[in-house]
Amino acid sequence: MIRVRKLLFSRSLSFALLLTSCFAASTAAGDGGAKACNPSSSAAPPATETASAGAWANLTNRAGSIRATSNHMLSGAIETARSDKSAQRIIFKSIPELSKKDTDDDQSCDRLEQATRQKPLEFDDKRFPTVDDLTDWIMDFTQGKGADGKSLYKQCPGKCSPQYTWWIYPEKTELLVKARVICGLPRDRDSNKYQLSIELAPACPVAQSQ
Repeated sequence: MIRVRKLLFSRSLSFALLLTSCFAASTAAGDGGAKACNPSSSAAPPATETASAGAWANLTNRAGSIRATSNHMLSGAIETARSDKSAQRIIFKSIPELSKKDTDDDQSCDRLEQATRQKPLEFDDKRFPTVDDLTDWIMDFTQGKGADGKSLYKQCPGKCSPQYTWWIYPEKTELLVKARVICGLPRDRDSNKYQLSIELAPACPVAQSQ
């Protein structure tokens, strides 16, 4: 039990230190002014984790699941962003491991991917009071639940697999979230893994972050 606690503490400390170094690098680089502000980029490399999309693991919030890993990564990033006076935004991504098998939907998914890379699906101005509320919405959204999730699945149908980017602005009392989605090729449902990444970057003015 002591060994497990030490491992969890060491992992949390390492993640916090990595986020701090990302924050320091992005701050040192500066935002270059509003005209140069790019909401999809950061001056520092992201922190990354691999997580499972398994239904039971996520339902029980098991360590290594997308739910548990996302909540852990977001909590650390939001705490780091709020600890500094300068405005920061968080860029959080969830990308599935792609299937190596050919499917009947490959051609249509390829066309959708090309189109949505040019113009991603947009879900803007979502507000959440806590990280837990944000994580709950992310889980519903990515599983096609709720109004946003149903809209997403209509626009990214069949076996096509969404690739997610969230821009998160930690305000004083809530989290302002903007989602961008690329509808890509089918994911590998055998491995059932997603690559999660998170980074801190200078915050663009909200009105210019479309």
